[in-house]
Amino acid sequence: MKKTLLFLFLISFSFIFSQTVKRVFFVGNSYTYTNNLPELVKLIAASTGDGLAYESHAIGGSRLKQHAQNPDVTSVINQGNWDYVVLQEQSQIPSFPNSYIQNEMFPYAKQLAELIKSTNACGNPIFFMTWGYKSGDATNCANGNTAVCTYEGMDDLISTRYTEMASLNESLISPVGKVWRMIRQQHPEMELYSSDGSHPSYLGSMAAAYTFYTLIFKKDPELASFNGNLTTMESQAIKSIVKNIVFNGLDTWLVSTNDVPTRFTHTISGNSVQFTNQTQNATSFLWNFGDGTISTLENPQHTYTSTGNYQVSLTTNACNKSSIKTKPVAIQTLGTKEQNIPSIHIYPNPVQDFINIDTYGKISMISLTDAAGRMLRYKLEKTVSGYTIPLNHLSSGMYLLKYKAGETEFTKKILKK
Repeated sequence: MKKTLLFLFLISFSFIFSQTVKRVFFVGNSYTYTNNLPELVKLIAASTGDGLAYESHAIGGSRLKQHAQNPDVTSVINQGNWDYVVLQEQSQIPSFPNSYIQNEMFPYAKQLAELIKSTNACGNPIFFMTWGYKSGDATNCANGNTAVCTYEGMDDLISTRYTEMASLNESLISPVGKVWRMIRQQHPEMELYSSDGSHPSYLGSMAAAYTFYTLIFKKDPELASFNGNLTTMESQAIKSIVKNIVFNGLDTWLVSTNDVPTRFTHTISGNSVQFTNQTQNATSFLWNFGDGTISTLENPQHTYTSTGNYQVSLTTNACNKSSIKTKPVAIQTLGTKEQNIPSIHIYPNPVQDFINIDTYGKISMISLTDAAGRMLRYKLEKTVSGYTIPLNHLSSGMYLLKYKAGETEFTKKILKK
């Protein structure tokens, strides 16, 4: 009897010791509170022996802009004990025209992501990629935004914008919209939507919950025994899709690159780069500048001897583990006259409708030409973070974008989808 009790105790102790507990703050709206998405994630985690401690701020129709300006949200983020903070935009906004996105969504995504990272040394943002309406957004379609007239068009834009937000803010993506799309394609008999064609049904929320569980805990969703109110067939089908899209593709959702406590920024001045560590509580630093040289200083300055694109990495020992952060650094000139050339980020590429140019400085356009060298019309529009150029009037193919920063001219190849 004593041996049996000891055996049971050791099993229980081993189970508790091996349990993974994550703390997550869900910031969203009705897509988050419908069917209580956070609680579904918690129940799935519990079925695999893991724990989820969560808080949620989800008010119908809420936008990232409102969340960023809401002390009820920022004060919880400022607690500083979150492994992840989930950020969800209002359902239609990510599919709005690019000029609106640049001024009314991206700046607030950046504001929230920076707050999360500055106050949560070991935590990171997760952007909740939602889905297109069941039959497209009829209201905004009627108002002239023809890209959202179908589910596929609206869903494509939402996917693109969430990917951009996560990439620009070095965050993770929870690709719920991608999972929904695959379910729609492979199992059209499964109803993901409630009667309004927008909000999730219980099945739709379970698909989202399996996605979040897999991303947060990095575990095979097929190991989870919690099926909720789903049939065995439904739960197995959804978990199989989540496994293929999320678990087998964690790198696609920026887990390996952004789910780390190591952080740094850099400032380029000609061929000299100042690197600044932003990792909190780290005591060791190993920089690899991508040109065969390294440094163990916390905030080194490095001078490159050749132009080119370099992959720079920083390895630290923060949050009780060794982690590495890698970023591209583009050295465009070795001269001294162009020391004040601003950092310029041009995306997305390939492009569908708009090319964005993020820069803190001024640039001037020279030309936009096709592969044959023919000059094409374009319109350079100012945004909060730089500029945007509509390209939806062009056919698919390769184009050359020529611009000038300081006294230097640059050419960027653009692939139009």
